Amino acid sequence: MKIKLIYSYDGSLLSGSQSQPSQNTAEDILKNAMSHAGLFDKLITSSRTDKGVHALNQVSVTKCLDFWNLNRLKELINRHSRPTLNIKNIEVVDENFHPRFDAKARSYRYILNHSKFSPFLANYCYFCDAIDIKSLNLALSKFKGINDYKNFMKTGSDTKSSVREIYLAFAYRYRNLTIIKFKANGFLRSQVRLMVANALKECKKGDKFSLKSPNTRIPAPPNALYLERVFY
Repeated sequence: MKIKLIYSYDGSLLSGSQSQPSQNTAEDILKNAMSHAGLFDKLITSSRTDKGVHALNQVSVTKCLDFWNLNRLKELINRHSRPTLNIKNIEVVDENFHPRFDAKARSYRYILNHSKFSPFLANYCYFCDAIDIKSLNLALSKFKGINDYKNFMKTGSDTKSSVREIYLAFAYRYRNLTIIKFKANGFLRSQVRLMVANALKECKKGDKFSLKSPNTRIPAPPNALYLERVFY
């Protein structure tokens, strides 16, 4: 039977999500943990995340024999994948289900921390001075809608089209944090980090940008970025 695994992971300990020869990625950890349960079928993942980027609800599919109790399977995989990766849920899906191509939307969040720097939090947020939330939301609003984001993707991308539709792009304050949230029908390579970097530069230095003329091609640090959810 085909199963969908929903899981979170600490990206600061990994070289990204996609399996690599270094065997230090989310997929590698998951494959190794599944092998202890006798699962060796191909693993297909919904979204790629770069080195240092975290996931709250990543989605992958694989196959297992029908005799498995899914709660027992989850416990066994977690025994070998923790503390870096944690399976939150496993469920049976249709044989035609594809975690990437069937996704309707994806959401990410980026966390800015305006408190005093802490080395214990440095891998999970971006420390910076407080930013005017109104100005930040004005900058982020430029990204909303159906647009060509070719100037907001990392070079070397092999995508056929750079047109995407961004449904949400906004920021809000929570205590000493600013949370930036994006939701779209898809994202290009490093697009979220490049959008954050451009919005922050406009707010901090007054360097205006447009979709045709970005003010920086250097993406924001990966450690503050989280794949939040994949929508089906």
